[in-house]
Amino acid sequence: MFIDPLYIVFSIPALLLVFSAQILVRFFYSKYSKVANSAGLTGVDLVERISKSQGLDIKLNISMNELDDHYDPRTKEITLSDRIARTPSIASIGIAAHEMGHALQHQSGSVFINLRNFLVPVVNIGSTLGYILFIIGLSLQVFGLAIVGIAFFSLSTVFTVITLPVEADASIRALRMIKKLNILSPVEQDGAEKVLIAAALTYVAAIAQSLSSLLYFLFRAFGVRRRN
Repeated sequence: MFIDPLYIVFSIPALLLVFSAQILVRFFYSKYSKVANSAGLTGVDLVERISKSQGLDIKLNISMNELDDHYDPRTKEITLSDRIARTPSIASIGIAAHEMGHALQHQSGSVFINLRNFLVPVVNIGSTLGYILFIIGLSLQVFGLAIVGIAFFSLSTVFTVITLPVEADASIRALRMIKKLNILSPVEQDGAEKVLIAAALTYVAAIAQSLSSLLYFLFRAFGVRRRN
Protein backbone atom coordinates (compact mmCIF):
# COMPACT_ATOMS: atom_id res chain seq x y z
CA MET A 1 0.00 0.00 0.00
CA PHE A 2 1.38 3.42 -1.01
CA ILE A 3 1.85 5.95 1.76
CA ASP A 4 2.53 9.55 0.84
CA PRO A 5 5.90 10.56 2.40
CA LEU A 6 4.42 14.00 3.00
CA TYR A 7 1.75 12.43 5.22
CA ILE A 8 4.52 10.89 7.32
CA VAL A 9 6.19 14.29 7.66
CA PHE A 10 2.94 15.83 8.91
CA SER A 11 2.34 12.89 11.26
CA ILE A 12 5.76 12.57 12.94
CA PRO A 13 5.24 15.18 15.73
CA ALA A 14 1.82 13.76 16.62
CA LEU A 15 3.08 10.17 16.53
CA LEU A 16 5.93 11.06 18.89
CA LEU A 17 3.37 12.56 21.27
CA VAL A 18 1.17 9.46 20.96
CA PHE A 19 4.04 7.09 21.74
CA SER A 20 5.20 9.25 24.66
CA ALA A 21 1.68 9.35 26.14
CA GLN A 22 1.30 5.58 25.80
CA ILE A 23 4.65 4.99 27.49
CA LEU A 24 3.66 7.26 30.39
CA VAL A 25 0.30 5.51 30.79
CA ARG A 26 1.94 2.09 30.82
CA PHE A 27 4.64 3.26 33.24
CA PHE A 28 2.32 4.79 35.84
CA TYR A 29 -0.33 2.10 35.42
CA SER A 30 2.28 -0.63 35.90
CA LYS A 31 3.80 1.17 38.89
CA TYR A 32 0.61 1.94 40.81
CA SER A 33 -1.23 -1.25 39.93
CA LYS A 34 1.41 -3.00 42.05
CA VAL A 35 1.00 -0.67 45.05
CA ALA A 36 -1.83 -1.63 47.41
CA ASN A 37 -4.07 1.15 48.70
CA SER A 38 -4.34 1.50 52.48
CA ALA A 39 -8.14 1.13 52.39
CA GLY A 40 -7.84 -2.33 50.82
CA LEU A 41 -10.51 -1.45 48.24
CA THR A 42 -10.76 -2.96 44.76
CA GLY A 43 -12.25 -1.22 41.75
CA VAL A 44 -15.54 -3.03 42.38
CA ASP A 45 -15.57 -1.83 45.99
CA LEU A 46 -14.92 1.72 44.86
CA VAL A 47 -17.79 1.67 42.34
CA GLU A 48 -20.16 0.33 44.98
CA ARG A 49 -19.08 2.90 47.57
CA ILE A 50 -19.42 5.88 45.24
CA SER A 51 -22.71 4.58 43.80
CA LYS A 52 -24.13 4.37 47.30
CA SER A 53 -22.87 7.81 48.36
CA GLN A 54 -24.11 9.51 45.18
CA GLY A 55 -27.36 7.58 44.76
CA LEU A 56 -26.34 6.10 41.40
CA ASP A 57 -27.92 2.98 39.92
CA ILE A 58 -24.98 1.56 37.96
CA LYS A 59 -24.60 -1.85 36.37
CA LEU A 60 -21.05 -3.20 36.61
CA ASN A 61 -19.38 -5.48 34.06
CA ILE A 62 -15.92 -7.03 34.22
CA SER A 63 -13.80 -7.42 31.09
CA MET A 64 -10.85 -9.75 30.68
CA ASN A 65 -9.17 -7.23 28.34
CA GLU A 66 -6.53 -5.04 29.96
CA LEU A 67 -7.30 -1.30 30.18
CA ASP A 68 -10.80 -1.87 28.79
CA ASP A 69 -12.34 0.39 31.44
CA HIS A 70 -15.19 2.59 30.23
CA TYR A 71 -18.66 3.95 30.98
CA ASP A 72 -21.60 3.48 28.59
CA PRO A 73 -24.15 6.29 29.11
CA ARG A 74 -26.74 4.52 26.93
CA THR A 75 -27.10 1.62 29.37
CA LYS A 76 -25.62 3.21 32.51
CA GLU A 77 -23.01 0.46 32.65
CA ILE A 78 -19.44 0.64 33.85
CA THR A 79 -16.96 -1.90 32.53
CA LEU A 80 -13.78 -2.51 34.51
CA SER A 81 -10.89 -4.65 33.34
CA ASP A 82 -10.38 -7.69 35.55
CA ARG A 83 -7.22 -6.38 37.19
CA ILE A 84 -8.80 -3.04 38.06
CA ALA A 85 -11.98 -4.72 39.29
CA ARG A 86 -10.33 -7.24 41.60
CA THR A 87 -7.02 -5.71 42.74
CA PRO A 88 -6.90 -3.36 45.78
CA SER A 89 -4.31 -1.06 44.21
CA ILE A 90 -3.92 2.70 43.87
CA ALA A 91 -4.37 2.42 40.09
CA SER A 92 -7.62 0.49 40.58
CA ILE A 93 -9.05 3.27 42.72
CA GLY A 94 -8.01 6.04 40.31
CA ILE A 95 -9.31 4.35 37.16
CA ALA A 96 -12.57 3.09 38.71
CA ALA A 97 -13.22 6.55 40.19
CA HIS A 98 -12.60 8.11 36.75
CA GLU A 99 -15.32 5.93 35.22
CA MET A 100 -17.63 6.89 38.08
CA GLY A 101 -16.80 10.49 37.20
CA HIS A 102 -18.37 9.84 33.80
CA ALA A 103 -21.45 8.40 35.51
CA LEU A 104 -21.75 11.60 37.57
CA GLN A 105 -21.38 13.69 34.41
CA HIS A 106 -24.25 11.76 32.89
CA GLN A 107 -26.33 12.15 36.04
CA SER A 108 -25.77 15.93 36.14
CA GLY A 109 -26.48 16.38 32.41
CA SER A 110 -23.00 17.62 31.48
CA VAL A 111 -23.16 19.62 28.23
CA PHE A 112 -19.86 18.28 26.92
CA ILE A 113 -20.63 14.60 27.52
CA ASN A 114 -24.07 15.00 25.93
CA LEU A 115 -22.52 16.70 22.92
CA ARG A 116 -19.87 14.00 22.62
CA ASN A 117 -22.48 11.24 22.80
CA PHE A 118 -24.52 13.02 20.12
CA LEU A 119 -21.49 13.25 17.82
CA VAL A 120 -20.49 9.56 18.03
CA PRO A 121 -22.72 8.26 15.17
CA VAL A 122 -22.18 11.46 13.15
CA VAL A 123 -18.39 11.12 13.41
CA ASN A 124 -18.43 7.41 12.56
CA ILE A 125 -20.22 8.14 9.29
CA GLY A 126 -18.65 11.53 8.56
CA SER A 127 -15.01 10.51 8.95
CA THR A 128 -15.40 7.51 6.61
CA LEU A 129 -17.43 9.42 4.03
CA GLY A 130 -15.08 12.38 4.29
CA TYR A 131 -12.00 10.28 3.57
CA ILE A 132 -13.67 8.71 0.54
CA LEU A 133 -14.76 12.09 -0.87
CA PHE A 134 -11.29 13.53 -0.23
CA ILE A 135 -9.56 10.69 -2.11
CA ILE A 136 -12.00 10.97 -5.03
CA GLY A 137 -11.57 14.74 -5.13
CA LEU A 138 -7.79 14.38 -5.05
CA SER A 139 -7.77 11.69 -7.75
CA LEU A 140 -10.05 13.68 -10.07
CA GLN A 141 -8.32 16.97 -9.21
CA VAL A 142 -11.63 18.47 -8.04
CA PHE A 143 -10.86 20.97 -5.30
CA GLY A 144 -14.47 21.47 -4.16
CA LEU A 145 -15.07 17.74 -3.65
CA ALA A 146 -11.83 17.39 -1.68
CA ILE A 147 -12.86 20.29 0.58
CA VAL A 148 -16.28 18.71 1.20
CA GLY A 149 -14.49 15.53 2.20
CA ILE A 150 -12.23 17.47 4.57
CA ALA A 151 -15.27 19.17 6.11
CA PHE A 152 -16.79 15.77 6.91
CA PHE A 153 -13.47 14.44 8.19
CA SER A 154 -13.02 17.50 10.43
CA LEU A 155 -15.92 16.23 12.56
CA SER A 156 -13.54 13.64 14.00
CA THR A 157 -11.18 16.46 15.01
CA VAL A 158 -14.04 18.31 16.70
CA PHE A 159 -14.88 15.07 18.50
CA THR A 160 -11.33 14.65 19.85
CA VAL A 161 -11.28 18.28 21.02
CA ILE A 162 -14.58 17.86 22.88
CA THR A 163 -13.41 14.56 24.39
CA LEU A 164 -10.48 16.18 26.23
CA PRO A 165 -12.55 18.38 28.63
CA VAL A 166 -14.96 15.46 29.15
CA GLU A 167 -12.12 13.20 30.26
CA ALA A 168 -10.40 15.93 32.30
CA ASP A 169 -13.64 16.72 34.12
CA ALA A 170 -14.22 13.02 34.87
CA SER A 171 -10.75 12.83 36.45
CA ILE A 172 -11.36 15.99 38.50
CA ARG A 173 -14.64 14.53 39.75
CA ALA A 174 -12.85 11.25 40.51
CA LEU A 175 -10.15 12.87 42.63
CA ARG A 176 -12.77 14.99 44.38
CA MET A 177 -14.78 11.89 45.30
CA ILE A 178 -11.70 10.03 46.49
CA LYS A 179 -10.83 12.94 48.77
CA LYS A 180 -14.40 13.46 49.99
CA LEU A 181 -14.83 9.80 50.93
CA ASN A 182 -11.34 9.71 52.47
CA ILE A 183 -10.44 6.60 50.48
CA LEU A 184 -6.74 7.28 49.87
CA SER A 185 -4.01 8.96 51.85
CA PRO A 186 -2.47 12.16 50.38
CA VAL A 187 0.51 10.19 49.06
CA GLU A 188 -1.79 7.59 47.48
CA GLN A 189 -3.94 10.35 45.97
CA ASP A 190 -0.80 11.70 44.31
CA GLY A 191 -0.23 8.29 42.71
CA ALA A 192 -3.83 8.06 41.47
CA GLU A 193 -3.52 11.58 40.04
CA LYS A 194 -0.39 10.64 38.10
CA VAL A 195 -2.23 7.69 36.54
CA LEU A 196 -5.14 9.92 35.50
CA ILE A 197 -2.92 12.72 34.15
CA ALA A 198 -0.99 10.23 32.04
CA ALA A 199 -4.29 8.89 30.69
CA ALA A 200 -5.42 12.45 29.88
CA LEU A 201 -2.27 12.99 27.81
CA THR A 202 -3.43 10.26 25.43
CA TYR A 203 -6.40 12.48 24.55
CA VAL A 204 -4.08 15.44 23.96
CA ALA A 205 -2.09 13.16 21.64
CA ALA A 206 -5.30 12.14 19.85
CA ILE A 207 -6.07 15.82 19.15
CA ALA A 208 -2.57 16.34 17.76
CA GLN A 209 -2.89 13.25 15.57
CA SER A 210 -6.26 14.31 14.19
CA LEU A 211 -5.06 17.87 13.55
CA SER A 212 -1.96 16.63 11.71
CA SER A 213 -4.17 14.55 9.37
CA LEU A 214 -6.48 17.51 8.84
CA LEU A 215 -3.56 19.82 7.99
CA TYR A 216 -2.18 17.25 5.55
CA PHE A 217 -5.55 16.96 3.79
CA LEU A 218 -5.83 20.75 3.53
CA PHE A 219 -2.29 21.03 2.16
CA ARG A 220 -3.01 18.41 -0.50
CA ALA A 221 -6.38 19.95 -1.40
CA PHE A 222 -4.95 23.44 -1.88
CA GLY A 223 -2.22 21.85 -3.97
CA VAL A 224 -4.96 20.68 -6.35
CA ARG A 225 -6.38 24.21 -6.42
CA ARG A 226 -3.00 25.72 -7.30
CA ARG A 227 -2.52 23.23 -10.13
CA ASN A 228 -5.96 23.99 -11.52
